[in-house]
Amino acid sequence: MTELETIAAALGPAGGGVAVLATLMQVDGSAYRGPGARMVVRPDGSSVGAISGGCLEKDILAHADAVRTSLAATLVHFDLTRDDNAPWGLNMGCEAKLDVLLEPCSGVPDHLAAAVDAERRRDGAVIATCFGAPAGGPAIGARLVLLDEVQSATGPLAEGAFGGTVRTDAHRVMREERSDVVAYGSGADRVGVFFEYIARPVALVVCGEGADTAPLAALGESLGWQVRRVAKDDALGRLDDRTAVVVMTHNSPRDVALLGPLLASRTRYVGVLGPRRRTERLLADLRAAGQEVAPGTLRRLHAPVGLDLGAETPAEVALSIAAEVRAVFSSRAGGALRERQGPIHDRR
Repeated sequence: MTELETIAAALGPAGGGVAVLATLMQVDGSAYRGPGARMVVRPDGSSVGAISGGCLEKDILAHADAVRTSLAATLVHFDLTRDDNAPWGLNMGCEAKLDVLLEPCSGVPDHLAAAVDAERRRDGAVIATCFGAPAGGPAIGARLVLLDEVQSATGPLAEGAFGGTVRTDAHRVMREERSDVVAYGSGADRVGVFFEYIARPVALVVCGEGADTAPLAALGESLGWQVRRVAKDDALGRLDDRTAVVVMTHNSPRDVALLGPLLASRTRYVGVLGPRRRTERLLADLRAAGQEVAPGTLRRLHAPVGLDLGAETPAEVALSIAAEVRAVFSSRAGGALRERQGPIHDRR
């Protein structure tokens, strides 16, 4: 289950009553989560999800009570750069200012249902949310939803004085596949809009039937990836640039038969279990069978598969593979964070 599915499930009809959806809109500085992080406060006061690493959750619970009473969306500003904002700023050591939108919900809101549906179809989506506006401007919590680059954006935020510009920016975010925060106007007339890009989930295809495939499939599922296992006579199925395929059949002829279509596909990550010399033999067999392997194609080939973690057991090997897949889809090298120059998180 993806994080969005978990949040939607927490807002579902079980038990009834008014829940509160908290969504992180904007971050200025370094924070544990980026914009788009969500938390649900259920009618009974229990919660699902997290906005931070523990700095804000108790305070959000307190604000949720007021939102549930007023039934009005509210923007809450947190300044964690100061130590005099007890209880959530005191000695936390955080260096960020955050804006969190809290909204009363009786069920799953339309924008969240649309995002979950897009994820399940493995389509991208953009949700634009107004989180700051002057009197007479767009309502706090007004939204625009864009489900496909060629479709029209829908929702209250698509109308009004800023509607055309917001629609244009939503299409830009869809093309760039990257969330953004945009301010329209300035000063007292400033309108703040968070454009959240809902990425297609990673599809993990595990080729093989050995006992070592189970830990990788289970880990992928726990990460919210769409996992499918390919046995000897199964078809590879849909392969695109959000697909990672790991070949671990322990059968050289079968591996050669798989590598051909995989290297010719748009698959972004192809991992092969086993030592480097074995993969070199597989590629030689592939060329001998008449398939040309372009040098650029080999950049998508990860063999030996996984990061260098010193993995020994099947569970540890699965961890090294999943970590490398995540790094590749984040365009990261997979090294130690202490060696990274610059911020931990990309601009979101």
